[in-house]
Amino acid sequence: MSTPSFLLSVLLLAATATAATAGSPTALPGCQGSCGGVDIPYPFGIGTSCFRKDFEISCINNGSAGDVPVLATADNRAVQVLNLSVAPWPEARVLLPVAWQCFSPNGTSTGSFSGEVDFNPRSVYRISDTQNELFVLGCNTFIYNKAGNGEGGRYRYAYYTGCVAYSNDSGDPRDGACAGIGCCHVDIPPGLTDNSMSMRYDNDSWPHVNQEYCPCDYAFIVEKGSYTFRASDLTSMPRDQTMPLVLDWAIRDNGSVPMSCEQAARSPTGGGGYACVSDHSECVNSANGGYVCNCTKGYEGNPYVRGGCTNIDECTRLEEFPCHGVCKDTEGSYQCMCGLGYESDGDPKENSCHPRLSGSAKLLIGVTVGIFSTVVVLLATWLTSKHKELKAKKRELEALERKNGSEELQNVKTLTLFTKEELDKITDDYSSPLGHGGFGKVHKGILPDKTEVAVKASIKVTEYTRDEFVREVGIQSRMMHRNILRLLGCCLRVDVPLLVYEYAAKGSLEDILHGKENQQLEPLTLRSRLDIAIGSGQGLAYMHSYTENGIQHADVKPGNILLDRGLIPKISDFGLSKIFMAGKDYTMNVIGCLPYMDPVYKETGRLTPKSDVYSFGVVLLELISRKPVGYGESSLVKQFKRVYEQDKSGRVLFDKDIATEEDIPILDEIGRLAMECLEEKVEERPAMVSVASALVMLKDSWGKQ
Repeated sequence: MSTPSFLLSVLLLAATATAATAGSPTALPGCQGSCGGVDIPYPFGIGTSCFRKDFEISCINNGSAGDVPVLATADNRAVQVLNLSVAPWPEARVLLPVAWQCFSPNGTSTGSFSGEVDFNPRSVYRISDTQNELFVLGCNTFIYNKAGNGEGGRYRYAYYTGCVAYSNDSGDPRDGACAGIGCCHVDIPPGLTDNSMSMRYDNDSWPHVNQEYCPCDYAFIVEKGSYTFRASDLTSMPRDQTMPLVLDWAIRDNGSVPMSCEQAARSPTGGGGYACVSDHSECVNSANGGYVCNCTKGYEGNPYVRGGCTNIDECTRLEEFPCHGVCKDTEGSYQCMCGLGYESDGDPKENSCHPRLSGSAKLLIGVTVGIFSTVVVLLATWLTSKHKELKAKKRELEALERKNGSEELQNVKTLTLFTKEELDKITDDYSSPLGHGGFGKVHKGILPDKTEVAVKASIKVTEYTRDEFVREVGIQSRMMHRNILRLLGCCLRVDVPLLVYEYAAKGSLEDILHGKENQQLEPLTLRSRLDIAIGSGQGLAYMHSYTENGIQHADVKPGNILLDRGLIPKISDFGLSKIFMAGKDYTMNVIGCLPYMDPVYKETGRLTPKSDVYSFGVVLLELISRKPVGYGESSLVKQFKRVYEQDKSGRVLFDKDIATEEDIPILDEIGRLAMECLEEKVEERPAMVSVASALVMLKDSWGKQ
């Protein structure tokens, strides 16, 4: 695989994003705080004097594809950065290439690539053994990863891990099954520092003769939950494929023998200097050598920058820091006291407060207790029975929670698991309905930190959909993009899981464009419409590139584009139901809204990213015309196509509120872009990342004019 082709694939994976600006509270003063929508916290940094040694990030501008952050320490194979985390877990999510070797029908090698990328020349990074796993794909294949110096032991390397994949014919491998037939996977040991694969190949032990059904072997380390085996990958996986992977990192200034906390504190000028520079920060030895920094108890933020650890106001986060009395925040902690006239039988952080009683009151209580002691005895049998009933109910709820995937989802760091009681309180017993989702009502709620949220029902999880539900909830919660409605958490101890999303105050684009019942239309400038189109396009492009196969929305329409108070669009309802049903034949029962649906999808039931591109083209027409979509020959799509064929302009259909003489050219350009998205031949439609880039360039040229 050539370097340019790999670099191009990396850049196309990045969703288009506006240029980052300086001023991020986690970056050094005067330094660029983000790139391509990814925050760059110190010790990482972009540009001279903005990063700690070995933590440089490069921000590559690929023109129409936008900015992409990459590890500057990598060799000529660019390693794209998806996310950087400083605290409480020092991690870096990146994309690394897949290793491969391919063969002709007579078993001779036609090429190979070990997957090696020199992204870690100074051993700053370790491939996380808890969050990644190794996959091997093939039909007569043994591939393993090796790393580390054996230092005179029995073996040359310190770490080995791999497995064997085999198959007698093309019908044996099955989608989702990875236990040896066509696919195998294993956990990896701690301490791995690189991604180089050793691929066994000889015609005696591992022949590849007459394996047309399995011409290539593949191997890659990938983030757990981000890849599911498909039998078609054995014949159609691209050679420039990349996979998401989680790296642990630490301060390892001395290379092969990094300093511990104790050594670094005694030698503040050694290497890059002692890293834990913020007040209220502390040093923690890393399990793989070196050290990391955390904010001390009662503080949070970035311990690697001065003033980066700031006080936590515990009184606004009572779910984490309980207080059954009167709460008062203090620097680095908080006080919890019972109010005047009240007392607690212990610490009010743990025990409730009750009225302080006089001696006579206590005597009266004693007499009362005596009187009711007989009643207590009589109630004992009933209480015992009730206790057994409650225990049975608890076991039932715990079983329900496990059925909905709690054992796997409790380890997803980006997801909060709420109890039913917490959601009852957050939604004020579901007193503020917002509308209907795909499976039930959506209600507004307010978290303890005053964050507004929307709570909606998901699908009913069964033994057949459980694994996919767990996988998709994990992926959704990790999708961090300003134009994707973020999944914050879920409640699993219910019959139908409840999902907690960020709140979009302005409602849907459908409501903004066409109005709600008995309400006047809200004015919408051309600039606002362009910004909504760009943001929506960038969100869809991000979805299409998020995993190895992408996530298709399948129901792009104004009703599924929500807007916050600043009219920033949020793609929503890229629902689990469509993904769960992706393997079914949709020819007779198509999911989605018909006026926006790709004609090819209607006919074949085949869902591709280009199906979303078609639907997005219809949304563009609605934005510039403010007319309903309609059906048949009078539909908006048919009208626009006829007008453009006759007049080479959509002037007669443009919304008169924005169709000023000087803006007709830009509206025509948007209309022409929509027509490209609506091409009947799927291969002639542009990719979503190209559509978003084109809209950005149209806005730039219009702004200059």
